[in-house]
Amino acid sequence: MLGALLAVGFLARLDARVGPATLRLSARPALVGSSRLAVPPFGSVSARTHLGPLEFRATLDDVDVQALARLIDRSPGSTQVSQDELGATLRPLELQARRAAALFVLKMIALGVLGGAAGVLLFPGRTWVRLARCAAGGVLATALLLAPSLATFDISAFRAPRYQGALEYAPTLIGDVRTGLRRLHTLREQMALISQNLTRAYTALSQPTPDLGSGTIRILHVSDVHLNPAGFDLAQRLAKQFEVAAVVDTGDMGTWGLSFEPSVAARLKEFDVPYLFVKGNHDSPDVVRAVAANRNARVLDWSATQIGGIRFFGVGDPTFSPGNGYRTDDFEKLKDERSIAVGGAIDTQIPPVDVLLVHDPRLATYALGHVATVIDGHLHAFGTQVTNGTRELTTGTVGGAGPDGLRSRQPVPYGAEVLYFDPLTRRPIGVDRIAVHSLESSFSVDRELLVEGQSPFRPDPVEVPTTTTLEPGPTTSQPPQVLPQEPRGRGGAGLGRPDPAVTQSSTP
Repeated sequence: MLGALLAVGFLARLDARVGPATLRLSARPALVGSSRLAVPPFGSVSARTHLGPLEFRATLDDVDVQALARLIDRSPGSTQVSQDELGATLRPLELQARRAAALFVLKMIALGVLGGAAGVLLFPGRTWVRLARCAAGGVLATALLLAPSLATFDISAFRAPRYQGALEYAPTLIGDVRTGLRRLHTLREQMALISQNLTRAYTALSQPTPDLGSGTIRILHVSDVHLNPAGFDLAQRLAKQFEVAAVVDTGDMGTWGLSFEPSVAARLKEFDVPYLFVKGNHDSPDVVRAVAANRNARVLDWSATQIGGIRFFGVGDPTFSPGNGYRTDDFEKLKDERSIAVGGAIDTQIPPVDVLLVHDPRLATYALGHVATVIDGHLHAFGTQVTNGTRELTTGTVGGAGPDGLRSRQPVPYGAEVLYFDPLTRRPIGVDRIAVHSLESSFSVDRELLVEGQSPFRPDPVEVPTTTTLEPGPTTSQPPQVLPQEPRGRGGAGLGRPDPAVTQSSTP
């Protein structure tokens, strides 16, 4: 019986195809009979579906996008769907799910019998009689596990489910039941638009791009993934289409600091080029460590690296804002103050720094004029300006602002930008801004030429106002910092900062 329990607990696994999705089915002994559906990285939903001492688990392992598109095309329209039409769409999926469940139960029974039979190895005298008795013990243990579970299983228990992980935010994201049902009725139409939009965008991006000059070094700049797998999909496609030398990620790969969030960093190994990363204010230490665990990733925090002869210096965000919204003013002052140390660190770098990477533009407030280019994110919108000779480039959110984007009245576009660096001046001479509108059949690729990039950079540091000495910050070993009393305005040429109403979701 023990052999059967061990076999079922450790070996009961089955990968099953249900429509466009691959589900990993598993089971293990438990004190309370329950079933759990896990959808990494967003969390899981569970319910007490039976009385047996087993926990059943189904984990979404993969989704075939093309198969999903074909299923959408065959689905009935989103207006007045009849029961017959809905049944015709769902019946094949239900049959596949039932077949997968039956195969899984048969596999559990077989494992129980084999595990029980393996118990004969514990006895010194191995006879056919003892083998039969051990196999019978395995059958008995499997029956005690499965019989009450299958006899009392009630799928309707999921009408009152329990949410764990990011799904704890489901009531906020979905709203009341009526609102949720209205959104479900339009989901098919919205998914079709997303599919059309991405197809058009990728088709356009696959065309040869105009030459910005022979030998330019292309860098893909992304930011604010916020746990959205579609953000990584878009970044991967752009990195290949534009044949970039590296990907620069200016932070906020995570969102809430929950335990499952570091798992999203496993996607970085799918990139064929170096992946430079600086911590954002929504990235926990576990997320940063998970990023660094990838061979092609380079986490920059008061450190530098070189790509194609261009030297990048990165500083991680000194704050972690989830649950600390009341400290927004303190965080902003800390970043302004720390930007003075950032400028000082840039001045001491050998060889000289060409590009500063930060998440929040505030962290570069008094580093402007010390370096030719600043790359940042955080605002969930594109922006650029020139201050004291420094070109600052802010990208949008490649993850569509993640879960926060779902709450916005106006959908947040998926955004990224490709920077073209001149290898002689080591400054960007052009930028392509790509925006994909997830709930509209539209996208855009806007190019801007940056004329100052054709000339070498001349340092012209932003003036630091009267200061007072403060204690050193909690996340850096830099010397004691100074706090600016009244920062002067940051003027500049080019596109101004995005409207605050547009970037409201990016505040800590």
